[in-house]
Parts: sequence; C-alpha cells; structure tokens
Amino acid sequence: MITLNQVMARAIDTKFTAEEDMDIDYKLNYTLLQEQTLQLNPDLQNAFINKKVAELSLKEVKGQRYPVVGVNGGYAFSRSANPTGFNQKFRGQGISYGLTASMNIFNGFLQRQNERNAKVQINSSEVELEKTKQTINAQLLTAFENYKTSLDLLKVETKNVDIAKQNLDITLAKYRLGSIAPLELREAQRNAINAITRFLDAQYQAKLTEISLKEISGTLNIQ
Repeated sequence: MITLNQVMARAIDTKFTAEEDMDIDYKLNYTLLQEQTLQLNPDLQNAFINKKVAELSLKEVKGQRYPVVGVNGGYAFSRSANPTGFNQKFRGQGISYGLTASMNIFNGFLQRQNERNAKVQINSSEVELEKTKQTINAQLLTAFENYKTSLDLLKVETKNVDIAKQNLDITLAKYRLGSIAPLELREAQRNAINAITRFLDAQYQAKLTEISLKEISGTLNIQ
C-alpha cells in the first residue's frame, strides 16, 4: 500500500481495498484496434499534426508572392470657439478612407529558398509520419500476438487448476482412509498451490497485454 501510494503521489498512509478478481477483456478485435489506433494513438496524432503544420507553413510562404492589399479608414471631429472676431464658432467632421497595395518584386531569391525549405519540411514530416505508422503497427501486432498467447495460456492454466484441485480432493480422501502416506498428500497440496500460482501469473500477464493493446490504440480508460 505504501509503495503504491508513493507511485501515485498521494499520502502514503492512504487506505484502500484492491479488487481480487481481474476483469479481462477476451473480445479485443485486431481490425478494430487498427482503426482506433489510426484515430486515437497520441504519437500518430502528433505526427499528423506536424505534417499539417508543415503544409500550412508552405502555403504561408507562398502567400508572400501575392500582392498585399490594405484598407484604412477614419473619422474626424473637431470643434472650436473664439470669443473675438468674426468666426466665433467652428465645427468640422468627416470620414477618411484609403486603399493601399504592395507586392514583393525581388528579395534576393529569399522567397524561393523559403519555399524550398518549407517543401523539405513537408517531406521530412511525411517520412516521420510513415515511420511512426510502421512503428506503431509493429507494436500493435506484437502486443496482439502476446495477447492471444496469454489468453491461450490462461485457458491451459485454468484447466490445470481444476485438475490439481480434483487430484487434491482424491488424494485427501485416500489419506483419510489411510491408503496413502502423508508425503503423497503433501505433494498433491504443493501441486495444487503451484497450479494456482501459475494461473494467477497467467491471468496477470493476460491483463498486462490487454492494457498494452488499449494503450497503443488510445482506448485505455484510466478512470
């Protein structure tokens, strides 16, 4: 409890109760996981965003070739009073507006260089996106194969536990009848304990592979 509280960065004396049963999802589908990974995996989303930013940067650089049009406007109001003279009072108001246009004719081939750099950045982001896809797909396939293997192993260990318990019950009945030695009973008890231990370990590994799959596909719910 202390170690878990420390990892979770909360008061180390926090009391809690852990569930003893593991709820394992036996119905994960690889095709669906692939679709969810493309849509929700954070690394893939980051690579998609970087590619989009690079494309927008190129558009922004190309936009510097086009004329820039500016519109301005204003409104002026003035009033003055003069106690002497003929014009004792004066008031003026009016609207002003204008239109300006400018165009970059030549900037020492800097425009061409900026566009080349932007295109290189797009190519780099596309390569990084494909590399990320390849890496994530490999991780997903590996995790799914481990998931299937873990479920198969869990089935085997579940059967082994049933067999070990049945064997223990039979051995215990024989021991009560006095037909076997205590050492044989001890061996049956040890086999049952080992079977349960292997079952719990297989259950734990199956849950880990399930979590790994959901983490890669971006569907892990930590609530």
